[in-house]
Amino acid sequence: MSSSSPVSALTVNDNALTLSIRPGARAGDPAEVALSPPLEYYQIDNRVRTVAALRGGSGERKVYMEHEPGTRQLRLWGTLPESAPAEILTVGMDDPCEYAARALRLALEQRGIVVEGGVEVRHRFANGQTSDAGAWQPSFELARRESAPLIDDLGIIAKVSQNLHAELALRAVGRARGGAGSRQEGLAEMKAFLREVGIEPEAYSFSDGSGLDRADLVTPAAVVKLLRYMYASRERDRWIAMLPVGGQDGTLSERFGDGPAAGRIHAKTGTLAHVAALSGYAERSRGGWVAFSILVNNYNGPAAELRGVIDRICTLILE
Repeated sequence: MSSSSPVSALTVNDNALTLSIRPGARAGDPAEVALSPPLEYYQIDNRVRTVAALRGGSGERKVYMEHEPGTRQLRLWGTLPESAPAEILTVGMDDPCEYAARALRLALEQRGIVVEGGVEVRHRFANGQTSDAGAWQPSFELARRESAPLIDDLGIIAKVSQNLHAELALRAVGRARGGAGSRQEGLAEMKAFLREVGIEPEAYSFSDGSGLDRADLVTPAAVVKLLRYMYASRERDRWIAMLPVGGQDGTLSERFGDGPAAGRIHAKTGTLAHVAALSGYAERSRGGWVAFSILVNNYNGPAAELRGVIDRICTLILE
């Protein structure tokens, strides 16, 4: 159970807080809640209770979380059987900048550095204005931490479908082109690249960088054209290396593992409610690579059943 993380230029721990909820020592005790990172950002109303385990070690295991929008209040309720494993919940930060500031303050205090006063954050928007309508004041640099190379982060995005990083990458592109790093600037650069690939504007409609927006649309033909373009580019090896490999890693680690497609499907998954997609390359046994894109919408059956059909299609492509 989780909530999506907001996008911010200042990102710590993927703008999310993890709650580990364990049963108490005996039936009737409240559950124990641990935070990771151990930062008191939310006020937690814990009403999860420990219940006696039934025969066979099972019991009523139901834990729920509610976060009222616009508040710092988390409500937890439900039951956990004695000696049951921890229930792990994740909640996104409503203000990632304040979260990062509080995390910095905690880190300084843990190292014996006295920090006076409270935490104050100001947001700068794409038009240059700040959240308090004041002029943006330059600051001085105390320390610097270089991020991992972009190609490494792109690999994380593709291998495990890290949606927050995809949104950050979109804005980073706009920033690198001399803009303020907004979503609109990133989308403009994406459209310019797709024109270079030869994909017509009528073949897609993108509103974000992750594909989570229900307004996002694209044709399989457009995806295949992009795949063919990248295969013919000088970045082919890096591009293919970023994609999950069937039966080996990423979101395909549990798929294609026992059949002829193991290690020979290099593709990106896409999953939403009633939607499943797989696009990439099939490395044929007789030599040669085939670019493919399978997009399925409005499917109301079990997700596993749909994935099975897609996997069988990929196996046929290999023949």
